[in-house]
Amino acid sequence: MGVERRWSELPEAKQAAATGDFGTLLRVARTAARLTLTEAGQRCGYSAATLSRIERGRQALTDVTVLRRLAAIFDIPPELFGLTDIDGPAFHQPAPAIDKVRGKAARREVGDDSVRRRDVLGGLASLVGSTLTGSTPAQAVPPRQVVTSLEDVLLGGCPTPAGPVNPAQLRTALASAWSDFRACRYARVSARLPQLVATATAGHAAATGAERATAATTLARTYHLTIEVLLKLHEDAMAWSAMDRATQATRDADDPLLHAETARMSAIVLRRTRHAERAQQTLISAAQTLDALTGLRSAPQASAYGRLLATAAYTEALADRRDTAWELLREADDAARRSYAGDGFPDAHVSLYRISVARVLGDFGTAVQYGRALRPDRLGTVERRARYWEDYALALHGRGAYAESFRALLSAERTAPQEVRYRPWAQQLTTALLHADRRQALPGLQSFAARIGAPA
Repeated sequence: MGVERRWSELPEAKQAAATGDFGTLLRVARTAARLTLTEAGQRCGYSAATLSRIERGRQALTDVTVLRRLAAIFDIPPELFGLTDIDGPAFHQPAPAIDKVRGKAARREVGDDSVRRRDVLGGLASLVGSTLTGSTPAQAVPPRQVVTSLEDVLLGGCPTPAGPVNPAQLRTALASAWSDFRACRYARVSARLPQLVATATAGHAAATGAERATAATTLARTYHLTIEVLLKLHEDAMAWSAMDRATQATRDADDPLLHAETARMSAIVLRRTRHAERAQQTLISAAQTLDALTGLRSAPQASAYGRLLATAAYTEALADRRDTAWELLREADDAARRSYAGDGFPDAHVSLYRISVARVLGDFGTAVQYGRALRPDRLGTVERRARYWEDYALALHGRGAYAESFRALLSAERTAPQEVRYRPWAQQLTTALLHADRRQALPGLQSFAARIGAPA
């Protein structure tokens, strides 16, 4: 009999299971595993204060997604939580209604360009299978009050808004929050997120008939923004919960583009939580499905396709699958040329991914060359320009060009101060520069390190 069965036979555990006192069950399981609240919180991504509220019954455990994750993390028999299984959240795409082209014509009439796309994706689908490796970045220092508020929302502990939700006002507020994110105003958008998520959730729950699909789209996009912010703050466990909510909301919206973006966001979360093989399968399947459903006839459709493939290319690069990574980027580049209209996926964004892919492959010289060829002002948002300076600074450091790397780091701070303040890459790079620069003594490096709180 395993450890979890022994503690589950305790009278306290039996009584808690019989009465649905999940907080007590969690406490008994945690203490049986000899974990403190802090240690347990580090495992599941919640603060010690939040876990304490759950265990004392002050925050109800009613969300199936949360119950599944806690059961898996703390080895709690799923039936004690009233669960039939503990499968984690997944992004389930419908099976693509297309043929994998292997030198034959597709069954339905398609142009040469469409055949080539499917040939590429059909071949790539068979390449996904090796486990990817990589290290998890150091924890950032996010605004703790905001993160705790989001914990409450994701766990269902946030009060619903008073009165009916005005869909138009909600969409306006969401658009404004997205503008804050794209401008790297992370503290401001984070402070707005808990209320946005609670309001969008209430709006979706109240919607009926034709309004439900629109409300679902708004809710899914709210969760997309939540995921983006949580990933920036390296709150990966919470991003997992938001990923599952986005997936559920997307199922109520008949929108292939929304499905594609939810798949892309889900894949990033999966990759960050060490499920990279599944992440890549999600990306390839989503690209195939989008192509099958739309034929990529419009610029937004081609743009979404390009984003999926560029994200897949970066994932392949992390696995050191070089040929596949560059093949995916070539396909993304073709999609970019076809989508360059309005706010499509322009070739400048593909160039940004080229820097990233070359850098993670260890080809720092190539990454620097791509970086010098790309003008950051061609990237449409502050967030993308900050991403450019991050990759360029890291590539320069990899080449041993420490003075240039520091100048790129300063450019990142001028472009997006909160990108440097809240994200760990800048602190890590600054510390590396301090250790590598003992002889050069770069002017201003010490004061810069003190300003952003980088450890010496």
